[in-house]
Amino acid sequence: MPSTHTLSPQDRVLVFAPHPDDEALGCGGLIQHAVAVGALVRVVFQTDGDNNPWPQRYVEQRWSIDDSCRQRWGARRRLEALRSVQTLGLQADAATFFGLPDQGLTRLCQQRDAAALGLHVAELETFRPTLLVVPSQDDNHPDHDASWSLIQEAQRLAGMDLPQWAYLIHRRWLCPEASGLTLELTLRQKARKLAAIECHETQLFLSSSRFCGYARDQEIFIPSNPA
Repeated sequence: MPSTHTLSPQDRVLVFAPHPDDEALGCGGLIQHAVAVGALVRVVFQTDGDNNPWPQRYVEQRWSIDDSCRQRWGARRRLEALRSVQTLGLQADAATFFGLPDQGLTRLCQQRDAAALGLHVAELETFRPTLLVVPSQDDNHPDHDASWSLIQEAQRLAGMDLPQWAYLIHRRWLCPEASGLTLELTLRQKARKLAAIECHETQLFLSSSRFCGYARDQEIFIPSNPA
């Protein structure tokens, strides 16, 4: 894996996922790689993915989605996330959930929301990562772009400037072979990544082919702030 930061047992890798499923789609291979070399890995789910009405309408056969419905859906997606990280080789306690509003990270970012930033700063200061794995600022999903911005502001507040590898989900690579760091997945890693994606069964009812298509031979990351 060519990089400016080679993973080792001394590394502490902090993965940020705006929603349950992003950890598997964006970096399920990298998580496995980090575990295999003995690095400590933690995954932060910034939202519960509860504002996800179309799959919920399909699964629950209801049109109206109120707060209690969203809470139930978010709880279900948390359980899927826990199964996913365990499939990738982590313990359940390697996952933490901020419970921020799904589809609301842009607003929190624009408002410089103190509570949201406080969660990020506390995680950085407590875990003391050596590497951040984050959504790309070029991602077309607003929660992903805002996630990146919240993480950068939290670093500033914490007085940190850490190496970062960014993953891109909601946009096609224009030139994959020249886009950054490339992680080649073994057949076993690819199969486990697919199994982790399949843990997010609520998302597969309407998008199975698209989601499972992320279990590719490679994962590509955009590096910044090299150590």
